[in-house]
Amino acid sequence: MGRWRISWALPLLTAVAAAAACLPGAGPPLNPYVDDAGAPPPTQLGDDGGGLLDVSLGPPFAVAGLQPSHGPWTGGTRTTIAGRGFSSSLQVWIGGALLPAASVFASDPAHVTVVTPQGAPGPADVRVHDLPSGQDATLPAGFDYESFAVTPGSGATTGGTRIALQGKGTAWTKASMVTIDGKPCTGLSFQDAADLSCLTPPDAAGSQNVTVTNADGSVDLARDAFVYSDSPDGYRGGLYGGALAGTLTVIAFDSWVGTPVSGVAIAGSSLASAVTASFDASGTAHLAAPGLTGKVTVTIVAHCHQPQTYVDVPVDTVTAYLDPILDPSCAQGDPPSTGNWWPSDTGEIDGELVWTGGIEFQRSTWGNVPMPASATQRQAAYVWTTTGDPRAQFWLPPQSSTTTPQSPGQLGYGFALGGVQPGNRTVYALAGIEDDGPTPPTFEPFAMGLASGVSVQPGTKTVGVYIPMTTLFDRTMTTAPQPPPSTPRGPDRLVSTLAIALGPSGYLTLPQGTRTTLLPLSGDVDFVGVPALDGTLVGASYALTASAVTGSSRADPVSVVAAIQTTDANDPLTIGGFFTVPGLVVPGLGTWSGTHVQLSASGPVDLAVVAVASGGGLVTWRIVTPGSTLSFDLPDISQVPGVGSLLHGPITSTFQIARLTGFDYGTLRTGQLSPSSWNAYAEDSSPGSY
Repeated sequence: MGRWRISWALPLLTAVAAAAACLPGAGPPLNPYVDDAGAPPPTQLGDDGGGLLDVSLGPPFAVAGLQPSHGPWTGGTRTTIAGRGFSSSLQVWIGGALLPAASVFASDPAHVTVVTPQGAPGPADVRVHDLPSGQDATLPAGFDYESFAVTPGSGATTGGTRIALQGKGTAWTKASMVTIDGKPCTGLSFQDAADLSCLTPPDAAGSQNVTVTNADGSVDLARDAFVYSDSPDGYRGGLYGGALAGTLTVIAFDSWVGTPVSGVAIAGSSLASAVTASFDASGTAHLAAPGLTGKVTVTIVAHCHQPQTYVDVPVDTVTAYLDPILDPSCAQGDPPSTGNWWPSDTGEIDGELVWTGGIEFQRSTWGNVPMPASATQRQAAYVWTTTGDPRAQFWLPPQSSTTTPQSPGQLGYGFALGGVQPGNRTVYALAGIEDDGPTPPTFEPFAMGLASGVSVQPGTKTVGVYIPMTTLFDRTMTTAPQPPPSTPRGPDRLVSTLAIALGPSGYLTLPQGTRTTLLPLSGDVDFVGVPALDGTLVGASYALTASAVTGSSRADPVSVVAAIQTTDANDPLTIGGFFTVPGLVVPGLGTWSGTHVQLSASGPVDLAVVAVASGGGLVTWRIVTPGSTLSFDLPDISQVPGVGSLLHGPITSTFQIARLTGFDYGTLRTGQLSPSSWNAYAEDSSPGSY
C-alpha cells in the first residue's frame, strides 16, 4: 500500500502563523502544530526527515478499483466501483461501452454500483464521468472480462447439472477438458471452438472456478463461475451428446438426494428385442449393439423409483433423475432428504430501498407513494426475487419483512430478504399502500425498482444492495385473447396473467397481474396500473399469459398460451395460438396393457408428456415423446424384476402437448418437461385401469 500524503493543510497553517506574527502587537509566531490549549503535536506517521509526514490523498476525483473485478464476456456482472468525488449523476464506460443510466447507481461519494455490458475477453478500462462537475477519471484495466460464460451459473451440490460454456475467441477442441474446483466434468460434449457442455461433479456448497484445459496446454479460466447449492434445478438431466451410432450411455440418479440408483436401462420399444444393461455403482449403464442407430426408445426402471421413458432418443447420452417411490417397503435406514434445500444452504440479501429528490446521498421521502387515506392503511414496501414461471401466483411476504418510512437506513430504507437460493439473483421491490381493513388485506403498488446480478452464496449475507424506487405504475395494458373452443367438459373460463420479463433473470410477478373472465369472452381483458418500462426496467418487456381452464380450481381440460412478450402498452395485444385440447386414444377407459400409447392432437406439436399414475399416485410412469411421434410402443416393465413398475388397478393418465420456441428434442433438459418453460400447451386427463 502506498504512503498517504496530507499536504494541503500545512502550508495554509504556516502562512496563517507568519501573517499573525507580522500584525501589530503580535507575540511570538503561533506554532501550527500546537493548538491554543497547549496540546502536543500529533504523532509522527513515519520517517519524514525529522518533520511531520507530508501525506497526499491524490486527486479529488478518482477511480480506485472494482469489486468484483472480473466477470464473463457476456456481461451482467454486478460490481461496485470504489473511488472518490462521485456525485449521484454519473456516466460510466467499461471497455469503451457506455452503460445505460439504469445500470449505474451511486450510493455515496465513494461508491457506484454498475452492471457490466458485454465486452471483449481481457482487461478493460473503466471510465467514470461526473456530469455536474465535468470531472473524469479512468482506471486502466480495471475490469477483466473472462473468455467464457457458464450457464446455468448454479446447481446442486450432488452434481449432475448440465452446464453450457459459451466462449468468445476460444479455440476449444474435442480434446479440451473441463474441471470445476479441480474436479473433472463428465459427459463432455463438444459443439465447436466456442461451445462446450458437461455434467458438473459433486462439490461442497459455495462458488468455484471453472477451467478449460486445452490439448496444447493453454488454459481458459472463469473465476467463481459456478455456485454449488443444495437446490435441484431444471438443467439436471435430459438428452445430449452426438448422434446415436451403436453405443448409448444412460445415467440415473435419485432426484431428491442425487445418489446413483440401482436398476436397468432398456433401449428398445419391446422388452424381447431391447438392449438392456444394469446401472453400476456410479449410476451409469453402457449399452452397445449394431442396431442402436438413428433413434431408440429409452426406459429407465430402478428399485423403489418411478419409471421414466424417452421415446425416439436421437443422441448417445441420457441422464435421468428419478423420483423415489414413497412406500414403507422401500424405507431403508434414515428417511430420504426432501430436496437438500434447508435454510442453512440459502443466502440472505440486505440493502436499502432508495428514493431520490432530496439532498444528494441522503434519505428522501416516499414521494411517489400516496399518503394513507384511513387508519387501516399504511405505506409499505416488500422485496422478492424473480421467478422462472410467468404464471406464478403473486404472494405477499409476512408483515415482519415490511419496509416502511420508519425503517432505518443511511441512503434509503433498509430491507432484509432471507431464504434466497444461491447464484446470481435479481431482486425487486414494490412500494404502495397496504390496507388491513379488508379480509384478506390488500396491497396496491405505486412504485418499484430492481437490482440485477446480485451474487448470493450459501449460508452468507450479501450486503449493500441498493434498489432505486423510480418506476411508476401508470400504464394500462389491454389484451384481446382468442381462446380455444369449449367442450361439454370445458374449458369454461379464461385466466389472464401479466408479468414483467427480464430475460435470463426470470419474471417479476405483480399483485394486480391476474384477471379471470368466463368463456365465451364478451370483450377485451384490461390490466390497470402496470409499471412503465423505464428506470431499472429499461430493456424489460411485458409477458402475457392466457389460460383457458375448467372450474374455479382451474382443473383439466386446459389450454394455455404463455409469455407472449411486448414492450407496447398502448395498443391492444392479440393473444392467439391456443391448442385444441388433445385426446388420449390409448390408454383408454378400458384396461391398459402398458405397452402402447396413442395421442390425438391438431396443429404442430414439439413435445408431449404422458404421466400414468397408479396406486393413487404411489407409482407414476412418466413418458416423454417428440411431437412427431404421438403413437408408439413401450417395453413391458412389469416383466423386469426388482424395479418400480405400475400397480395393478385403477390408473389416471394425464397427457400434455406443448410448443417451445427453438426447441430441439436432442438437447432436451429436465426443466423443459415443466409447463413453466412452454410457450403453449394443452392438457387433459383420463381414468382407466392397468
